[in-house]
Amino acid sequence: MRGLLRTSLVASVLVPSMLSAQGVVVQSTTDTHLMGGLGTIANIAARMGGGNMRDNHLTTTISGHKLKTESGNTATIVDADAGTFTTIDNKQKTYTTMTFADMAAAMQQARQNMANQMNKPPDAHAANPNAQKGSMDMKYSVKVDPTTERQQVAGYDAERVFLTISVEGTAKPDSGNAQQVGTMVLLIDQWLSKDAPQIAAMKDFQKAYMGKAGDAFRAQASGLQAVFASDPRIKDGFDAAAKELAKMQGIALSSTTYVTLVPANMTFDRNLALADASGAAKKDAAPKSGGRFGGLMGAIKSVAGQASEKQGDKSASTEPPKQATLMTLTDQVTSIAQEAVPASAFAVPAGYREIKSPMLRGQ
Repeated sequence: MRGLLRTSLVASVLVPSMLSAQGVVVQSTTDTHLMGGLGTIANIAARMGGGNMRDNHLTTTISGHKLKTESGNTATIVDADAGTFTTIDNKQKTYTTMTFADMAAAMQQARQNMANQMNKPPDAHAANPNAQKGSMDMKYSVKVDPTTERQQVAGYDAERVFLTISVEGTAKPDSGNAQQVGTMVLLIDQWLSKDAPQIAAMKDFQKAYMGKAGDAFRAQASGLQAVFASDPRIKDGFDAAAKELAKMQGIALSSTTYVTLVPANMTFDRNLALADASGAAKKDAAPKSGGRFGGLMGAIKSVAGQASEKQGDKSASTEPPKQATLMTLTDQVTSIAQEAVPASAFAVPAGYREIKSPMLRGQ
């Protein structure tokens, strides 16, 4: 018995990468779809850059107080106990590591740089002397709409819930009456599960994360409080959002976000947004071309032609404006596995070179 115990202790010290802990591995796909000709151009440009906006695969691994996400050539590891973020570039075989304190300092510096930029006097040469002066008032609203619809997603029962976030803009010129400029609406169509195994795993990880990151990010929390104090409307918006979001129980196994613009004095139509996106997806197709450059130029010419036709169509100009869905973002869980996760899953591969994070190079 002693020999067996001694052997186990030696193994745990000399071969830590072989040890495993119970964890959860979630496979999912993400998809970004820009509507119309703009979407065609964006898809071609992404392919020219070696990327892809459609059907991207994501692997999320949670074990204890560690979380890893992998997509394409990159991976990110968050170690709550060590208080570190590690980003891995598998293509370049490099990695960067930042502590929670490093990240908080970089965020503070970025916020200060933005504040300095906003406080700079306007460039007299770049400014438009004919531009009307005034301000923009933004009104936020959040609404949660549960449904009775249920279905199986990745083998788990899920309930459909709609989350609608609206940002209504009103222009207030220095002279004249205020005018509505329209509303941007984020419609999130989610299928929530209350029994998926990653719920407990994520809760345990987040508890450890918040316990470790609390002190490091306290300055950022104080900054948000200062913003709330300077503009109570933001605090009211956050309070209303928190109240509505508390109604949502579980984790999203399938989620589609619709980004829609609604003209002034019009009401957002959820069914119209769902129908528009569905119809655009069916009609969407890549243009035929003999090469990458030809495909991009062909798409631009196609969009320009469509714009010219609309401008020349008098009947189209008299038609009242309608809401328009600009893009959709979809996240679909495809599988969930509870399995033993080796410690090596959260380690940087051997032979990779450490480089300094771009967020820290200015410090």
